[in-house]
Amino acid sequence: MSFSFKFDIPDAEDADLEQSEPTESECKHLTKPVAPFEEVVPSHELENLHESLEKSVLDLTSIKVTFIVGGQMESLLKGDVLEAAEGNLDIIPSVYEGGMKVWECSIDLTEYIENHLSIDDESKVLELGCGAGLPGLLACLKGAFVDFQDYNKQVLELITIPNAFSNIGIRVKKRCHFYAGDWSALADNIAPSKYDFILTSETIYNTTSYPSLIAVLKKAIKHTGVVYPLLLCLAHVKYFAWQECW
Repeated sequence: MSFSFKFDIPDAEDADLEQSEPTESECKHLTKPVAPFEEVVPSHELENLHESLEKSVLDLTSIKVTFIVGGQMESLLKGDVLEAAEGNLDIIPSVYEGGMKVWECSIDLTEYIENHLSIDDESKVLELGCGAGLPGLLACLKGAFVDFQDYNKQVLELITIPNAFSNIGIRVKKRCHFYAGDWSALADNIAPSKYDFILTSETIYNTTSYPSLIAVLKKAIKHTGVVYPLLLCLAHVKYFAWQECW
């Protein structure tokens, strides 16, 4: 039997999923060169950036995850990511992948991890398409080594890294790595069979990205005959400003 994702989305039948035909300019976004791989090393400025910002708290059963309240960092954005923020767009494919916003499925995934996963200080975790990084941050708070990946370097610098320092402080420098770029580039640069857990939510809206995602999963997840590693993948129903271009 071939592998497949199955999502039980409540009230999906009642949702308004009708879409108009994509314009030529929207389809051109899909042909843009993908972002190259780059490791983003936290600077001293990023280490302290969160201190002057308003933060929210995700209060779980036994632990609290803090994260920067949205709308505070947009003035620091540049280029196409700034254009997306100013246009109130969820995503621009191959340009901006929505990382400045905390998506509801990431909260659901974080709550699931809290209640169901045995993560400890020996666990190695990868969060793909991390954005604010709530699932990965919880893994950090449980002591894990966590690598965060997002398509946009600016998202890592202005959201993910400050959130990490807000939660675990200076331990970020020893327990975390941050990678920017497309999944296809990540697959070429990531160590094989490294991770016990790979986490991702709100990342599979575009079918053209599936091969790259699967390539990362196949290469990066550990293979063991005793404990099977776990992939958690949650998806959003519909995104503003995204339409599949065929």
